[in-house]
Amino acid sequence: MTGTKARPRQDLAQRLAEAEAIIEALLSGQIDAVVDSKTHSPVLLSKAQEALRESEERYRRIVETSNEGIWTIDTEEKITFVNPLLAEMLGYAQDKMLGRSFLEFIPEASRVPAMERVERSRAGNSEEIEVKLARNNGAELWVLLKTSPIRDTEGAYIGTLSMMTDRTRRRQDEEALRKSEEQYRQIVETTTEGIVKSDGSGRILFVNRRFAEMLGYEAREMIGASLFDFMSAGAGATAQDAFKRRRQGVQDVVDTAYRHKDGTNISVNIAGAPLFDGDGQYIGNLGVVRDVTEQKKMQSQLMVSDRMASVGTLAAGVAHEINNPLAAVIANLDYVTESLRLMISGDSAGASPTRSDAWLLEEIKTPLDDAREAAQRVRFIVRDLKIFSRSTDDEERGAVNVEAIMESSLRMAWNEIRHRATLVKLYGRVPAVDANEARLGQVFLNLVVNAAQALPAGQAERNEIRVTTKLEGERVVIEVSDTGAGIPPHIIGRIFDAFFTTKAVGVGTGLGLAICQRIVTDMAGTLTVESEVGKGTTFRVSLPLARKKKNDVAPPVEPVAAAGRRGRILVVDDEELVVRSVKRILSKEHDVVATVSATEALALCAGGEQFDLILCDLMMPEMTGMDLHRELSLVAPEQADRMIFVTGGAFTEKAWRFLSETPKEHLEKPFASANLRAIVQRYLR
Repeated sequence: MTGTKARPRQDLAQRLAEAEAIIEALLSGQIDAVVDSKTHSPVLLSKAQEALRESEERYRRIVETSNEGIWTIDTEEKITFVNPLLAEMLGYAQDKMLGRSFLEFIPEASRVPAMERVERSRAGNSEEIEVKLARNNGAELWVLLKTSPIRDTEGAYIGTLSMMTDRTRRRQDEEALRKSEEQYRQIVETTTEGIVKSDGSGRILFVNRRFAEMLGYEAREMIGASLFDFMSAGAGATAQDAFKRRRQGVQDVVDTAYRHKDGTNISVNIAGAPLFDGDGQYIGNLGVVRDVTEQKKMQSQLMVSDRMASVGTLAAGVAHEINNPLAAVIANLDYVTESLRLMISGDSAGASPTRSDAWLLEEIKTPLDDAREAAQRVRFIVRDLKIFSRSTDDEERGAVNVEAIMESSLRMAWNEIRHRATLVKLYGRVPAVDANEARLGQVFLNLVVNAAQALPAGQAERNEIRVTTKLEGERVVIEVSDTGAGIPPHIIGRIFDAFFTTKAVGVGTGLGLAICQRIVTDMAGTLTVESEVGKGTTFRVSLPLARKKKNDVAPPVEPVAAAGRRGRILVVDDEELVVRSVKRILSKEHDVVATVSATEALALCAGGEQFDLILCDLMMPEMTGMDLHRELSLVAPEQADRMIFVTGGAFTEKAWRFLSETPKEHLEKPFASANLRAIVQRYLR
């Protein structure tokens, strides 16, 4: 089979070679003709002519059926040949194009470059370029043009062959894509949201103008950097967790914070989505970032307003709770003072000078103990108020004792509760939760007050408020239940809506439960409600367990035996009564220098005075304890290291931050004299 197929090919090749040889001979004049010896006909010449016609026909069919447009032009730039496809592409009949200058089919703006191509073709260059032609109807035709020179048998240039592939559709698609990309780029660059694209490791690949402005950078400064470099440690951990979820295809929305170039924090809401390549492989993340700093501030202001409204509602009750023990303190101190006066004066109606010290001690011991107990009650109430007075800007979360916060809330609301219900506490053994102490106190207080106000006054023996804490899996659950009228089904779905309230005008703002739900949600918890008309309502708070202990106020110091070393102590407090009290407590064991001015204390230390310990109030006018510590760190650092802060309450964000960031022990007012002595002695060992 192989030999059979190969032979015709050999015969054809031989015939073509013979034809070419004859044609060459005829053209060169070497022979006039070759005739058959029998018939005397021009055998070889007719064979050569036939082969030439076959070759021309074959190439014509190729040209006529080509999927590319083809024309040839002569040395005068006139079209000498055009195939049907090119004529169709341009919308002309073939004969209407022949003899015309090819420039007639090129838009005027493109004619100079077209002539340059022809000139280069004359020089023997073959080129490929995309050019624009003009259709008969005036429309544009984009083609990929491939040109090559045509030469005669002696190598002289006689024209140009041009082959053209229609690229109009592709060009239109590319233009549409370019316009689409430009449109979307404009949208991305002008949107009010920040947009950031990163790879799987967090390296920034793209940021829009808004995101760069949000953080105070130029976009080029951020490209290539790690996204985590623009976050605090806590926010970075949140972002890392989000990245892990997105590797699994999860889209989510997270609230976190970025760090501005000037060092301030920006609260943001990020809608994140994973990015995948054509094979479905995870390649990075796309984040749409919204600056919610102002929104957070407004929410904080609303929370403060609601908190103050709650405290205002309870003001009379709090005043009552303070006035009762305060009256006991004053009455008992008056009794002790009168007893001492009578003892000293020898009043016959009272004590006698002849009576022993033991009698006097017995006479005043009980009223002094009662006064101390009453003062402790005032101390607890003030401590509870301090929890609610903390700035909402202090967003620090940590390990919070649920029972302690609930007890504070119940003391605050006790005047509302006691006239309406019996209070039942069912505290289970639960670990600390991850929460903000002040915010959680606000939630508990709101729920307890709502429970009390759902009950009629004057029927305490008939109603009950039940507070329960329990552990369910990895969460602590706190329930506040009442035996009130309950919430109708058509209302219960709206009770967490802002400004919705069922209370009388002037009793509720309608913000309390909405704010409580937001607070609990921000702490990764849930707040739900169950109610049955005629039987009562239960609010249920579920919170995650704390992962780490919160660095808070130093716990009370247990008294220790005096080691006998006498020290030199500087006491700084703007309250004269406190200064005198501290000096009175410590003077028997130590040399005490006292002042009501931080400026004077600074002058003493800067002047070379040396102290073993400096007891300093945190909040003072003119110069605070924080300011004194900063100045001493510059002029007398060894004295700054010996400071202990005594505070009646850090009520400002600056004070809270200072106490949390400065590794200095501090003692809360009011303090026990034994604890004060123990702390001092511990530093003087």
